[in-house]
Amino acid sequence: MEFIVISSTILQFIAGFLALRLISETGKNWAWLLLSAGIFAMAFRRTHTLIEIYQSGNIPSFSFELLGLVISVLVLGGIYLIAPLLRDMRTAADKLAEKEERYRTVAEFTNDWEYWMAPDGNFIYVSPSCEKITGYASREFLNDPQLFYSIIHPDYKEKVLKKGAAINNLHKPLQLDFKIIDKSGQAHWVDYVSLPVYSAEGVFLGVRASARNIDQRKSLEKELKSSRALYENLVQNSLCMVLRLTSQGKVSFVNNYTLHNMGYVEDEVMGKHFTEVFFRKDQASCADALRLVNESLALGRQVNFEVEHFKKDGARFWGEWVNSAVFNEFGEIREFVCIGIDVTKRKVLEKIKDDVTRIVRHDLKSPLTGIIGIPRLVRKEENITSRQADLLKAVEDAGTIMLDMINHSLQMYMLETGEKDIEFEEFDLVQLVKEVIQYVQIGKELENIIELTIEGRSPEEEVITLPGERYLIFSMFGNLLRNAVESCENKSVSVDIRINDDCIIKIHNAGVVPASIRETFFEKYVTEGKSGGTGLGTYSARLIVEKHGGEISLNSMEEAGTTVTVKLPLTRETHAPLMEVLNGSTG
Repeated sequence: MEFIVISSTILQFIAGFLALRLISETGKNWAWLLLSAGIFAMAFRRTHTLIEIYQSGNIPSFSFELLGLVISVLVLGGIYLIAPLLRDMRTAADKLAEKEERYRTVAEFTNDWEYWMAPDGNFIYVSPSCEKITGYASREFLNDPQLFYSIIHPDYKEKVLKKGAAINNLHKPLQLDFKIIDKSGQAHWVDYVSLPVYSAEGVFLGVRASARNIDQRKSLEKELKSSRALYENLVQNSLCMVLRLTSQGKVSFVNNYTLHNMGYVEDEVMGKHFTEVFFRKDQASCADALRLVNESLALGRQVNFEVEHFKKDGARFWGEWVNSAVFNEFGEIREFVCIGIDVTKRKVLEKIKDDVTRIVRHDLKSPLTGIIGIPRLVRKEENITSRQADLLKAVEDAGTIMLDMINHSLQMYMLETGEKDIEFEEFDLVQLVKEVIQYVQIGKELENIIELTIEGRSPEEEVITLPGERYLIFSMFGNLLRNAVESCENKSVSVDIRINDDCIIKIHNAGVVPASIRETFFEKYVTEGKSGGTGLGTYSARLIVEKHGGEISLNSMEEAGTTVTVKLPLTRETHAPLMEVLNGSTG
């Protein structure tokens, strides 16, 4: 019997101590303290029973003490088994509190107005940021669910109420922009988004919504819309063809002028490749333009080109185009912008001008034949005086000079337009320069001293063979030497010829070219301070040199005078393409 009482007592003391440990683990101080006190009271009672047994010798009922032992075992086992469960509950509670704090922080400290509305229309939660947007505190919405609808701008109230009714009935998401009136009476734009909320079992729990102030965005959208309208108005009413192309070259926009000029409607052009609409690939004149366009589409380079187009009805017209790429922030081609003008009238006028120029220059030669020939025949008569013969000779010489000028002008015109190719032949450059020097000095009362040297020494019987068209080279040197003689006021002029990989001729005089025209000295019609100057002599010299595959340059300084340097190849080379010559560049 004593063993049963002692075992029961020990078990109760152990249970009491375990209950005390649960105070720190669960945080429920009073609950476990009272439970521990009760268990310890039972243990002390069992101790008192054990003392009575030893002192009085009274033996308690066996069944009663056995029942006490069973109860002690059950209490100890229950406390022992409940401890892990309570720890798990404490851990779960801590995690739940942490999550609640995290979600509360996200909801409470956001710029957007967040709320959760129950199915009955009452607010379950309203974030404090609602006050920043509406001027009303969250408690005011919680106390008055109708406050939300009362602040909607009258112009949008019907729309929002209709949408709101649909979401409550159909449980569908909603997104819309509308205006509200804040507490101070100011109107603001808000972007409103709401979603239905469901439990894990699929029960509808209400609506979760967010609203943010978008006044700045709406202002920018208004400005952008106004700018876009202005842009579209300018583009649509311009007298230029304007297109936008995708990065693959397909038409994504075409203005009204283009459609009207080409005879198409918008559906016939949109989505088509640019070259399919505006080019005929079987047309020879399109080959170069097609190549440029394809390079622009592939590499994003800006290209300028002229090409002959066909309208929808088959009529032809000339277009001048600029094709430019538009890049994104990563340097990738986003799209292309093509701007073109109809230059058909200009092309017609240019052709008429060319035809008239050619006709005038050619037909002037016919009357000159009589002007030159008749005096020559009359001079053979025996009954004319020497004075009359001299006058007739002067008329004949003047006619010859004019014929030479017309022939030269016609040659220059043909070189410019590409109608003439250089007729290469070999000639003696030294002899040609000597003839030019004599030609320049004819008729001058005070002859300039023009000194010719080869490698710095006087020429004797030396011969320098050069390929080219002799007449054009003669004309070129004639223009350059005449300019040199006229600009140095009877001072000496030097011509030096040097040979290395090319033939280099330097013509030097003491005069100075005005600084304002040094950079454009060889351009057409450039002249300054020269009586009767047209600016065509130096231009024709550059044209002739470049058509022979050579180069020409100028160096003019106050102290050193002016030197024109001509470099001509010693062997026949392919001359620069015509358009590159006219543009003054081969790059």
